[in-house]
Amino acid sequence: MTQDQLAVRSDIDSSNIRAYETGRSLPNLQTLVRIADALRTPAGYFLEGVTVEMFPVAASDGRRRGR
Repeated sequence: MTQDQLAVRSDIDSSNIRAYETGRSLPNLQTLVRIADALRTPAGYFLEGVTVEMFPVAASDGRRRGR
């Protein structure tokens, strides 16, 4: 399936699909579910192996890791 086909099936702008695929942007949970539905894949497939350490926390965020 092409990016444009996925965009149509998931009702997501094709520029966003390209940004997700290249890593320039991350989809929110609702978007992830829409993409999974369009691909007829469980949404959990995309989350396998994902850990909180994969996401940077800005210094100004005030949260601490390792709690």
